[in-house]
Amino acid sequence: MEVGFDSFLLVDGGITAVVQGLRVADWMRGCGVAGILQRFCFKTLRSDHPNVIRVRLTMVQNPPATMLNTYQIIHSKAVISAEQLEEAVKILESRVSATCDHCIPPVFLQYSEVHNLFPGCLKEEDLLPGGFLMQSWLPITTNKANLDLMQRWKVQWLCSYPFDALGEVTRSSKLQGSSDVNNGIRKTKQSASKDDLIAFTTPASSKGFLGFLSLGSPMFPVPLGEGKHRLDIDLFGTDLSFAKIHILYQLKEAVKKLPTGGSIVCFVYIEERLHAGLNDFVKGITPFKICRQQLVLEMDLTAITIS
Repeated sequence: MEVGFDSFLLVDGGITAVVQGLRVADWMRGCGVAGILQRFCFKTLRSDHPNVIRVRLTMVQNPPATMLNTYQIIHSKAVISAEQLEEAVKILESRVSATCDHCIPPVFLQYSEVHNLFPGCLKEEDLLPGGFLMQSWLPITTNKANLDLMQRWKVQWLCSYPFDALGEVTRSSKLQGSSDVNNGIRKTKQSASKDDLIAFTTPASSKGFLGFLSLGSPMFPVPLGEGKHRLDIDLFGTDLSFAKIHILYQLKEAVKKLPTGGSIVCFVYIEERLHAGLNDFVKGITPFKICRQQLVLEMDLTAITIS
């Protein structure tokens, strides 16, 4: 009989363990099983992976005070969700075109370009509070080993380059076409040059722009109804207009891959200051509420005693 399980993933080149899957059967909760599993997990890390110096995890609610004796909250993001978004693309397109005609269109990146983002065209201090590249519920850094891991998972990277970085960008990506976003973006897919990108924006509104990044996780079926698929979109940056554009682009890319008759439940992970604005953006679209907050906690594994 199974009463529970725990799992972890080694990231940051093997020095951090992200605890992912602590679960206890309903009938065994409150019996100390979770504590036993956690201690076994930590002992395994120390014995089998001695290079691990920290443990990181995510939660959907504030941790109990006793937990903060060993963990510290190092980051938090807001979460919004909605379902059947493929039916609402036209609504979102109209809302984007009405407010975002000044924005540089984003580009989907090849992985050869991803490795040059940090440090490079984007600055961690501008887009990644605490230095974390949150991918769904996985709190990781921009360590090369982590980027390679995300490549194997086929995560979709979408980038809006800062105005002052456009001159450094080698255009090997394709621009997604686009009456999608606004009338100023060309309607056919094409390779974009630096001059093309600069022409889409106005210097007055762009020179202070620090860039924007989003990650689209590959969809997977979920038991929430016939044909339901889950899509996670992680946003990095605080510009509301670019956040809307990135959601739309990631969603349209996902809809292309949706099986016939399928539908999408979408979770968007954002900086908390964008929460109100993006809630208005998806207003009127069927909500699917599971959680509203994502907390990241970290513990120094070398500083605790495991009995």
